[in-house]
Amino acid sequence: MNPKLTLIAAVLLLSGCTFNVKPIYNNKEQAKAEAAVAQFHNLHNERRFEEIYNRVDDKLRAAQTKEQFIAAAGEAFSRFGKLQTTRLEQAKVFPSNPIQVKMLYNSTFEKGHAQEWLTWNLYGDDVRLFEYRVTPGWDN
Repeated sequence: MNPKLTLIAAVLLLSGCTFNVKPIYNNKEQAKAEAAVAQFHNLHNERRFEEIYNRVDDKLRAAQTKEQFIAAAGEAFSRFGKLQTTRLEQAKVFPSNPIQVKMLYNSTFEKGHAQEWLTWNLYGDDVRLFEYRVTPGWDN
């Protein structure tokens, strides 16, 4: 095959490939998730569990009904009480579709220390809770 023809074919092939690539700015994506955590904690302390549910990702809604979510949130509140202080221990941004931010907080509640594990799905500026786990104690 003629080298010029190969080069032209390669250029045409590559120029036909369009990528819908959006740059990921880890600090900005993490900041969005941190703001969502602050809202989540405020809603938790006010026992506004339905409003938390309204901000969960559709993938979580498919796995858990509204009633199940609200019941689990109420149980967590009964077990731990209101959030008093919290400290971000770890956050990682994953360039998936949607962008995910996984976070670990060491938190102090009325009834003791706990670790909170949160995963957020980011759709531009729309931040949705994908996973939340709270376990008693701190590992570190």
